[in-house]
Amino acid sequence: MLKLIAVGMLGVVATGTGAYVGTMMQAKDHSEQAAEHPPEIVNIATELSAVPVISDGKVTAYVLMKVSSSIDKSALKVPEDSVVSYLGDAAFRAAFEFAASGVKEVKARHIEELSTEIIRLADARIGAGAVKAVNLEQFNLVPESKIRGNSIKEH
Repeated sequence: MLKLIAVGMLGVVATGTGAYVGTMMQAKDHSEQAAEHPPEIVNIATELSAVPVISDGKVTAYVLMKVSSSIDKSALKVPEDSVVSYLGDAAFRAAFEFAASGVKEVKARHIEELSTEIIRLADARIGAGAVKAVNLEQFNLVPESKIRGNSIKEH
């Protein structure tokens, strides 16, 4: 009976040691790969964009936004000079979906949701994990009454 317990304990120790050594070897491989290709982070900003808010077939407001982003150049799957275009497109799409939801005012949670959506849309086009962070430098909802041309009353 004592031999059976000793053999069982030896099996547990051998299995645990094997699992530990295997995990350490995998961790070493990942750190070596990271050392070979360290991420090269660049900051990219879009121009100020105006996204129309359409309700009942007419423009009722505009979402004005300017986006800056931290991009890992080593994770890009598109040419670097096209990243601004893809980021601008992702920002426009996210803002258009935001505007289509019928939002009347901007709240703090909208900024976080919009940033997350821009990252998701941009990563799908330029490379998974390439967009590290998105910052909404400017983000305003301008109502219809403040749109130039609508403030002048016709006689």
